[in-house]
Amino acid sequence: MASSRNSPSEALLRSLRAHVAPGTPVCAGLSGGLDSVVLLHLLATQREAHGFELSALHVHHGLSPNADRWASACEQLCETLRVPLSIERVHVERDSGTGLEAAAREARYGAYARASASVIALAHHLDDQAETVLLQLLRGTGLRGAAGMPEWRALPGTTASLWRPLLSVTRSELESYAKTQGLTWIEDESNASTAFDRNFLRLQVAPLLEGRFPGWKQAISRFSRHAGTSAALLEQAAREEGVDPGSPLAVELLRAQSPEARAHALRTYLEDQGLPMPTEARLAEMTRQLTEAREDARVRIEHGGAALVRHRDTVHVDRGPRGASPWNVPWAGEEEVALGADRGAVRFATATGAGIAERYTHDGTWHFGPRAGGERIRLEAERPTRTLKNLLQETGVPDWERGRLPLLFHGGALVWVPRVGVAAGYRCGAGEPGRVPEWFPGARA
Repeated sequence: MASSRNSPSEALLRSLRAHVAPGTPVCAGLSGGLDSVVLLHLLATQREAHGFELSALHVHHGLSPNADRWASACEQLCETLRVPLSIERVHVERDSGTGLEAAAREARYGAYARASASVIALAHHLDDQAETVLLQLLRGTGLRGAAGMPEWRALPGTTASLWRPLLSVTRSELESYAKTQGLTWIEDESNASTAFDRNFLRLQVAPLLEGRFPGWKQAISRFSRHAGTSAALLEQAAREEGVDPGSPLAVELLRAQSPEARAHALRTYLEDQGLPMPTEARLAEMTRQLTEAREDARVRIEHGGAALVRHRDTVHVDRGPRGASPWNVPWAGEEEVALGADRGAVRFATATGAGIAERYTHDGTWHFGPRAGGERIRLEAERPTRTLKNLLQETGVPDWERGRLPLLFHGGALVWVPRVGVAAGYRCGAGEPGRVPEWFPGARA
């Protein structure tokens, strides 16, 4: 069958050639609805010719009484197409404060992040894109929000990418393809409820726009591409000014710019850190506090489950809980110890003449724990013990980060502190085998 430039088959092929290299593991998100069924079928028809690995993932939200039936339908489809299927049950927080739709989406994307594939293929189409941009505009979004959903982007917190190859295809074109191919799909009863904003736009507003402005979806899609181009240029300008994804944000950089550029720099930094965009008024208040507070003031701004903190002349993100609650993780000589609860991990390298003397590590009880206050440590044999508080101040560790440091104890003796060092009485001598600890705050063993 000949295919038009806008057909689902042609759209998939164009995007496939642009983004997916042969041999790449691709996992298709499969709800069992029309869009995802068509996407999986299209991918299955191209996997041999293009040479990529294909699997599917069904996220079982447990929100509908028909959820088990949907999972069964996905199993039958994957069996027919000979595509390996994983079904992941997730818990959706009904009282998350962000709404049921947003909570379900967060749970779903969490499942995508755990998938063992380089590419997660999603079936969003032109109608979805138009609805997304309209919703963002109604919420007063900036350029980045007006850009809508990108065809290709990194999946935060992973090495995988999200891929949306059908953004140029309408839902009616997907339905025509499905009927031609004899495909069947399930209907989510919640799609009929106008209690959800997206459904209201789809069921009430979109038909009116279609009757008055044919081609409105394509027009909004063009607008979103222009907005995306402008947003990218602004991001490039922020990078040239010194906003670096891997570094703290310099307060002086904010102070030196116009209010508009200052706001954009902070938005870019928040996005780099994976934090939600604040309202315009909230953003203005953030920049005011960060740039106008006294040099010795402790600035801490709670936002999006984390906090922006100013330490000396830089802005950092603190993701840890306020204050250190008691915890204890034993160490029995392992090369790596996971500390749990987003405290990261400590890894031990072997060395000669450096670190903790190996001969001490086989005796007694070793454990990691937090600061409780009042700890002392002797770093030099000929010098007196020092309070940990003073040492951390001298080392320049921000006060909000000190409670997160994992301290290593041998019995009741403090042996090692990240960024400070090993106690003199436990340190290796020249030529002696040792273990060198290093803390990785974001690591999971």
